[in-house]
Amino acid sequence: MTASSVTSSAPICVASTQRGDEAGDASLDSHSQRTPSTACCTDESASDTNYVKSVEWTPDGTTLLTNSADHHIRTYILLVYVIILTSCRANNSLRPPDLLEERPSPHPLSPYSVLPSAEPTYATAIYPYYSLQDPSTTLFLSSVRDHPIRLASTLSPTLLATYSLVHPTTEAFITPHSIIYPHALGGTHFITGSDSLICLFDVSRPGNDGPVSWMPTIPSKRKQTVGGGVGMKGIISAMAINSTGDGILAAGTFSRQVGLYDSNGTGQSLGTFSIAKTDASRRIGGRGITQLLWSPCGRYLYIAERKSDGVMIYDIRVTGQLLGWLEGRKAITNQRMKVDIVSTNQGTSHEIWAGGTDGFMRVWRDPTHTAGGQEPEWEWKIHDDSVSSTVLHPMGNVVATCSGQRHYLDDEDSSSAGQLDNSVKQLLHLDQPHTSNPALNADLGYNGFLTSNDTGAHSMPTRSRSTAMMPMTGMHAGNRISRTGGGAEHYDRQCKLRQF
Repeated sequence: MTASSVTSSAPICVASTQRGDEAGDASLDSHSQRTPSTACCTDESASDTNYVKSVEWTPDGTTLLTNSADHHIRTYILLVYVIILTSCRANNSLRPPDLLEERPSPHPLSPYSVLPSAEPTYATAIYPYYSLQDPSTTLFLSSVRDHPIRLASTLSPTLLATYSLVHPTTEAFITPHSIIYPHALGGTHFITGSDSLICLFDVSRPGNDGPVSWMPTIPSKRKQTVGGGVGMKGIISAMAINSTGDGILAAGTFSRQVGLYDSNGTGQSLGTFSIAKTDASRRIGGRGITQLLWSPCGRYLYIAERKSDGVMIYDIRVTGQLLGWLEGRKAITNQRMKVDIVSTNQGTSHEIWAGGTDGFMRVWRDPTHTAGGQEPEWEWKIHDDSVSSTVLHPMGNVVATCSGQRHYLDDEDSSSAGQLDNSVKQLLHLDQPHTSNPALNADLGYNGFLTSNDTGAHSMPTRSRSTAMMPMTGMHAGNRISRTGGGAEHYDRQCKLRQF
């Protein structure tokens, strides 16, 4: 199946944390401007500045983890219906409600667990062998400002362990701006990035012992004296490990530099390069790296920045070689705007999915096949506010998005406060089967993409916050805008939703 047919229809909401959605509002197409209704208020004292900052999938694809402006981390378990269904089938009992069945309003979703914090959370990382069937693996790490790194469970709002990262001279806590918990390290170690420093932690050594290794990214004064002054200075704001077997750690900074390190980040520096003063920087801008992504083949590195209208593409086979850039992302903001990558055509190509400040979700196909700038091929209006995260399901069939940003409302603007969209959405596409797990297709009886809309457990006076799941094809499939035919609009076919 071609990518054009896979992404041919607009998302449809099938589940939401937002209460009172109408069936008509559940259909999101390229021309509609959906006004979210007020969410069910469970905390009347909640701040009116709350919004969802980021969302991510657990490796098994059963759970969403959200980080909100109220400093709370919320867990949403999305396969409860599937688990119940499996149990009912085994016992030959009545089939439970189908998450994808046609109904006048979306299924309601609520957070399973909420982990509060008094300070902002800078970064999170989920245990790489996370499995909802084994509660001992449902773990995640979070770095909170001026606190030790926390290890907690997604199923219970309690801390299991803490890991201290303390400045050796001031004895102040160092807060990592990035954390990764990679498969390559076997789940026994995790890596943190802070100000000009990369650290390796042993999970089995909690407390005040600190990291097992410190790797400053700037050379010591002694090395500079003897001519070994290669390095980079700045806050390590993003990290990613090449999963193809090379084990190269890429680390990016707010100062717009990228460093490459071997042995999954535990070895020596392979080189550094700057992304400033390039053709891409002049075209799409950028004020600091916020995310790094490796291509499925491991040859290319995608670099997302704040205050940028696109994503840069570098060929890592030639360190620091700019290949091209993606344009039209619409992310000219200081807010972190998370993008994602999905492998297509049985691993021979891939796509980049990203959201913008205009509420659109966009897709770029085969970005490495074109030098220079490349416009998105598809886009859909899915939120009424900035789309701060767009993340694909581990199976490649589901995309979760969240929206919201800080607004400063005057009394005169109070009448329009209900128009703001602080939510997490889930979209399901029923055209494409699971490429990595065909057996799951046959068992669940559906194929495709899913997305969710989640904003937490409380409704704000000046916010509408929700979590929703929507198929991109189905009974309310709308029109999409194709950017390939000179900007012309193309009307797409409709597909029926299939039940479990």
